[in-house]
Amino acid sequence: MEHNDRQQRMRQWMEQYYMLNRVPVSEEMGRFTRSLAQQLGAKLHTIPSGTECLSWIIPDKWTVKEAYIETLDGHRIADFHWHPLYLQAYSASFSGIVPREQLLQHISVHPHSDDKLIYESRWQYRPGPKTEWGFSLTRNTVNDLSEEEYRVHIDVEFSKGTLDIVDWTLPGATSDTVLLAAHTCHPGQVNDGIACIAVLVELFRSLQRQTNRHFTYRLILGPEYFAAAGLLHYGTGIEQIRYAVYLDMPGHNQPLSFSRSFSGNSYIDAATRNVLKSYEPGYSEAPYRGLYGNDEMFYDGPDFEIPTVGISRYDYEHYHTDEDNLEHCDFAKLEQTVVRLQQIIDVLETDCIPTRHYKGPLQLSRYHLYIDPKQNPKGYQSLQAAQILMDGQRSCLELAEALDIDYRFVRSFADQLQTQGLASIRPAVSPVRVLTREDGARQETIR
Repeated sequence: MEHNDRQQRMRQWMEQYYMLNRVPVSEEMGRFTRSLAQQLGAKLHTIPSGTECLSWIIPDKWTVKEAYIETLDGHRIADFHWHPLYLQAYSASFSGIVPREQLLQHISVHPHSDDKLIYESRWQYRPGPKTEWGFSLTRNTVNDLSEEEYRVHIDVEFSKGTLDIVDWTLPGATSDTVLLAAHTCHPGQVNDGIACIAVLVELFRSLQRQTNRHFTYRLILGPEYFAAAGLLHYGTGIEQIRYAVYLDMPGHNQPLSFSRSFSGNSYIDAATRNVLKSYEPGYSEAPYRGLYGNDEMFYDGPDFEIPTVGISRYDYEHYHTDEDNLEHCDFAKLEQTVVRLQQIIDVLETDCIPTRHYKGPLQLSRYHLYIDPKQNPKGYQSLQAAQILMDGQRSCLELAEALDIDYRFVRSFADQLQTQGLASIRPAVSPVRVLTREDGARQETIR
């Protein structure tokens, strides 16, 4: 029942906002982010248009008043008010009657589908005045364009505005921070953006009820690329961020997968790998930015090198189309994504270093720890190997990785040994990033 309530809550919340014109800077984006910050009790950072963030320039505000294509007798073929993807993001104004061949030069179609609108966003990332105009149409619609001329009308306004970043922090016992992020942009799309926000809000609501947090958790929600550039350039607390997770495409039928951090061997890589390998059959692991690729290139990029994993379901058949809608969003998968993220955080929060206090192999049956090798051969072998490795030098996550077994199995064994006075455990000290070793390669130690 609780899960159904959560799914319904996420759906009702997304219904309010997903069709808004959520480009990086717009009136509707501002309304969305202000509402979101108010709901969360979070900070809202604003950065004016034209501001340089790292090497990126915050774009102007884009206001669409009207945009359509119609025949000369008034039959409407495309209209921004039907769906925001009809008009290419940050298109310039244009009004006139154009020949069919000229119109086609300003039309984008999906390369693999006949009946989907494609999301075109490249102009919003290009600084300077906007002079090009364009629409997205389905291939079927383009094939039906039989008139010699069409009326095109695009009435948009470019003005100075602000780019908004929602910033919600849950303090922990240490200032060492785990950052989780998703983007607020991509109008008229669900899995690509707003579903990620719904998942992360549910996760943070759960973390908020967890009173004994070790790490500090920080949620950053803003337009793709620009929010990360703005936060890293002007934000505070960046030096406390130890790890980051970027979420994308969480609500469809593919298994959760992840792209590694740039180094590929960080603590967050190990925790993510262990959880997904243990609980997501068919998961895949890709190189740095090897799935969709988003703000990892900022957080885990030049000068910052914060180990950042991208977690998503890959590949999504409705990616960057108007079919990325509520109908094609699997809310049970959104709920499952919340659970997987919580499991990853549980590893970070509970990892410990066990030390045995007995000699030789333990008589497991005496302490009710025996596993029948005929019923669970891997569990039996793992218990034998874990005893050798529990020398006070390795954490439970390190043991789980070495044994290729679920972290929870190792942690449970350590807890049972401690309960019976056979081992002691101490918390794994907050990880410290080490950028280089003697041979110049990047590495990291978790203690």
